Amino acid sequence: MSAPENVFKGDATQLAGIDIDSPLAVAKAPTCEYFLEPLGKAAKEAEEKNEAQKAQVYRFLQVIVGFHPSFDTPSQPFVPMWQMEGKRSLIPSDLTVADIEVVRVLAKQTANPALRGRLHDVLWELTKDHVAGAEAAACYTAEAEALDVAGDWTFAVTSFKRALFLASKFGRSKPLFDGAAKTAIAAAKRASTSTDAFHCCQLMRLILPVGIGEPTELAAIAFSIAAAAQASGDVRKAKAYWEVEADWHSRAKDAAAEQKARLAAAEAAVTEAENRAQGKGASFVAAASLMGKAIEELRQAGATKERITALRQRMNEWQERSLAEFQTFSTGTDISSFVTGARDHVKGSDFPTAVLKLAFGWDLSDPKKAKEEVGENAKQAPLTYLMSAALVDQRGRTTARKEGLFSLKGEALETALEAEAFSRASQSHWPLRVDGFIEPARQQILNDHKPNYGDLLPIVRNNWFIPPGHEGIFLRGLHAGFHGDFVVATHLLTPQIENSLRYVLESQGVDVSILNSDGTQPVKMLGGVFGFPETKQIFGEPLCFELRGCLIEKTGYDFRNRVAHGFVHEGECYSHAGVTVWWLVLRICLTPIFQQFAERHGGEPTAALNLNMPADKTEERDSRKTS
Repeated sequence: MSAPENVFKGDATQLAGIDIDSPLAVAKAPTCEYFLEPLGKAAKEAEEKNEAQKAQVYRFLQVIVGFHPSFDTPSQPFVPMWQMEGKRSLIPSDLTVADIEVVRVLAKQTANPALRGRLHDVLWELTKDHVAGAEAAACYTAEAEALDVAGDWTFAVTSFKRALFLASKFGRSKPLFDGAAKTAIAAAKRASTSTDAFHCCQLMRLILPVGIGEPTELAAIAFSIAAAAQASGDVRKAKAYWEVEADWHSRAKDAAAEQKARLAAAEAAVTEAENRAQGKGASFVAAASLMGKAIEELRQAGATKERITALRQRMNEWQERSLAEFQTFSTGTDISSFVTGARDHVKGSDFPTAVLKLAFGWDLSDPKKAKEEVGENAKQAPLTYLMSAALVDQRGRTTARKEGLFSLKGEALETALEAEAFSRASQSHWPLRVDGFIEPARQQILNDHKPNYGDLLPIVRNNWFIPPGHEGIFLRGLHAGFHGDFVVATHLLTPQIENSLRYVLESQGVDVSILNSDGTQPVKMLGGVFGFPETKQIFGEPLCFELRGCLIEKTGYDFRNRVAHGFVHEGECYSHAGVTVWWLVLRICLTPIFQQFAERHGGEPTAALNLNMPADKTEERDSRKTS
């Protein structure tokens, strides 16, 4: 096996005296994200002057600053800047031992906090050199303080996050962490007067989970900003600061103040929904979507039944009027056309719009049509369906049998048709959707937006499908999927679906338990959950068909069972099954706004909906649900 090729192509013994800071002086902002261009320009100029060694140093530094930070996932803090068609840009683990020594030398030759922090951070990640780790933390703090100005403060938040994480590794009682914490807290307080609407909010959300800052003082600052924003008509800003105020009250264990703030945030969400239903650019689709989220927030905040009922009636009206706004996504049958169409479908959109396009850009399978297709195929190719067949696992063991269709009648025939429909969907339709739409669109979104936890937080907060206390699991699972880590996404999200389905059913008054003769009351497992008529009524037949086929049906993917029992190997997490389950969870989390479409329109599915909440069972939520 050949040794890996060094990334640095110059002479590692001739690094002294090369000025690596001067090119960075012309960067748009003092952060690595803006160092690529000036380093590339400097390398080109050096090449034109036949200064090969200097050019190679600048090219190498381009690689280092090109590592994309993913500080929400400390176990892998740097990810590729781009990924496409089996290729990716470099990450720290691609560096050789010789490259690491070049990094060590260059780290001593720069006084630029951002570059110095990045170089020492790479050393920390690859060698766990404590001196380098501590130096990286100090540099990130200095970089964050320099960036915490109008226009660049978003980079400051990222640098503060890494500084606090690294500093905590060396002891929260040590001066290194204390200094980083005080700098971050001071920045949050200073940002309360920032002209950037969410500057202070993002810094507060950064320091909240770290457990630093005085809750009562910072809650008061958040309330003041929220009240001023509400008075000026900026309901989005008001909502964000009331939410962060509530989080500070939660830290302080002031339940009454927390509920008051959460109710204020939910009412701001109602106002935002009402604004989208009127004026220039009004959209009933968007208004209904926002109102659905607002209603869920009000439920979780403890709003009155009368308030919930009134808002549901308004949302129902908007849903009726929104039908005229729907458009379907379609493209040619050639897979290359599908891929191009999928990328173009999400390209150029802001992140929330792109995610919605990903979630609803391809219809769910219609189980009725799927069975009809099996019947038509059986007529055209009868020998294919004449004999029974066995399904085997990777070791040749029989896991299920499919009966020949022509010998069956009545219920047995319907069961066999459904089993064959699951088989065809899992072998043909769903793989086409993954390869032709989901993966190209996901990769486009990843390259365009590189979503972090903050970007995905609105999806999981106050979500009707996610039980309280499970938000972080869904957040990490969805985040991992967007970044192509389907090992994490699979093992976080797949087991959660069963409990979430039960949670929704219970919130609608459905008893999901079994009363045994000995007095015990175990809850029904996933197969039993799909047996409830309310499950199809709430979630719609297409979604139930896909969830069953993906999760528990032997002729489908049987993915939940295989994950739960440890049969799924690492590579299989990246299969059509793993990607499909992640996509279905994303879609479910984004669809509660369409709660009554199928019931009102004869059960006809739309391109954007297969989820329907019954009108007579939505007023009450599980009393255990809290903010």
